[in-house]
Amino acid sequence: MRKTKFDVNYEICQKLVAALSEVGSKELAPILEGFSKSIDQISRWVIDDELPVPKSELAKGLEQGINDLSSLISDIDPEFRTNAFRAYYESVNSVSPDYFEKLNSKIQHILKRGKIKTESEFYLLRNRLDQIEGKGTQEEKTAYELLGYYETNA
Repeated sequence: MRKTKFDVNYEICQKLVAALSEVGSKELAPILEGFSKSIDQISRWVIDDELPVPKSELAKGLEQGINDLSSLISDIDPEFRTNAFRAYYESVNSVSPDYFEKLNSKIQHILKRGKIKTESEFYLLRNRLDQIEGKGTQEEKTAYELLGYYETNA
């Protein structure tokens, strides 16, 4: 049976919590605690078959958490950063080897379209801007414009 986006993102989050807990960063501890609580809550909803929103909405939230985590890792102590990124990428790729390729494809589609349509697209592009900010590229300029337009008109 084919896994849904919810199944994939849920499994990634479970693996991320386990793998990043092994890194030993005190800066990551509260983030992982929050992730862990969210995963536990979602598990209870699934087991009890009492989801407060459709699984597709949960999948979007999980995806946003996965994507935001890379920005949070980039801010931790350099002593732990390399191992944290290794654990992050290995966890994501072990569940969905084409995750980052799909993510980049979505970003490029938004940039090419020239318009952000949803809040999840906004956060996806915001995370991308965090990665490329200060490089002076056309992608950065376009991302700034699209994000600004979306924030002003949303």
